[in-house]
Amino acid sequence: MRMHSRRSGEATGNTIAADQADDGFDESSIFNGRLHSINALAVPNFRLLWFGMLFSMAAMQMNIICRSWLAYHISGSGFALGLVALGRGLPQLVLGPIGGAAADRFDKRTLLIASQFALFVLAFATAVLVQLHIIQIWHLILLGFLQGVIFPFAMPTRTAYIANVVDDTRLANALALDATGRNLNRVVAPSLGGLLIAVSPTVAFYVIAAFYAMSGLMLLRLPSGRALQAKSRSILADVTGGLRYLRAESTLLLLIAMAFVLVLFGRPFQQLLPVFQVDVFHVGPTALGIMFTAVGVGAVFGSLAAIWVAESPNRRMLQLAAGVAVGVALMLFAFSPSFYLALFFLAIVGFMTDCYFTINRILVMEEAEKAYYGRVLSIYMMTWSLMPLSLVPMGIMIDHVGAPITIGLAGLLLATIITSITIFNPNMRRREEFRHAVAASD
Repeated sequence: MRMHSRRSGEATGNTIAADQADDGFDESSIFNGRLHSINALAVPNFRLLWFGMLFSMAAMQMNIICRSWLAYHISGSGFALGLVALGRGLPQLVLGPIGGAAADRFDKRTLLIASQFALFVLAFATAVLVQLHIIQIWHLILLGFLQGVIFPFAMPTRTAYIANVVDDTRLANALALDATGRNLNRVVAPSLGGLLIAVSPTVAFYVIAAFYAMSGLMLLRLPSGRALQAKSRSILADVTGGLRYLRAESTLLLLIAMAFVLVLFGRPFQQLLPVFQVDVFHVGPTALGIMFTAVGVGAVFGSLAAIWVAESPNRRMLQLAAGVAVGVALMLFAFSPSFYLALFFLAIVGFMTDCYFTINRILVMEEAEKAYYGRVLSIYMMTWSLMPLSLVPMGIMIDHVGAPITIGLAGLLLATIITSITIFNPNMRRREEFRHAVAASD
């Protein structure tokens, strides 16, 4: 009764998974937490960390939209958009597991402060290049690469540091508040980024730099987050041990592969929205921010909807249904005859995507042994860094056949692959039947 016995540890595992996922994972652990009456924001140190997170996540979300707009504004090429994303994604792919291990070995406060001020320097450098009118695509690729080196150390460290500033009775509430703040930033920050671009791209990047600086300054007032002791095993030994474990766990491999399928075909559209803004809907940069916001609003409601299916014995099939719905909604968005109808379908994409990933994270944590949580989650995070594998060819396709056909085809492939998993994978059906039996016995 392996699956049933792990239910008690599911909430903690899913919270960690949600917070360790890269820029881009749609994150909320509200579904796994009963929001305790004790409010973690009453703790001064957590309050500093939380508001610092709001500034940092806002800067990250604004940077995504501003960099995408700038790359397309400079080049007019979907291929260039893919290259800029690739520059950021590759180091995250390589350094993800190492960043998680570093959070356990070194002073978390020092790592966080260093990461925030490093991101401030990169954003400030971008602003200066834009102000001097000398920014080029290769600048954006290089700056994105350096950001990709920093993020694998910043994201898991911030999550792990929460346990240093609150006690066990407030930890669940603190993690829920952290995830909620991240999702709310996905709604507000893109619109702010679009408005700032409309005012001045230079101002937009200076504001991003200022937000990173504010986050770092808040962290200066926090206590040390030094680990009690370093791990006795090497990082390499930890990583290879996790790979051996995953190799023996076919169900975990399938779940991670299912996350990868949606990342590969269902996430790149966000990086390509500037193409729709300029060439398809012929709207301004403010409208681009609204498009990103529509996805974020859908994601917030999707994470809330996932509360109701978290314990459902049918959740494996609900995950598959949500994945198919993402593909269909992407096709409808790609060929929308109007901008406002496109916003509606973008919200549906955000809603279904967050439902899909929320359930997927639950199932991953349910299947994994507790001793392997960190390594499994590190590898799970790596799937998000593989998105540029499809962004580059999609960018080339956009240059030749246009954005609607490219994104429509991606949605069709996504729906087809997930439908095939539903039909042809007997293991998924057996697991579903097993959960029905467990529910009946309870």
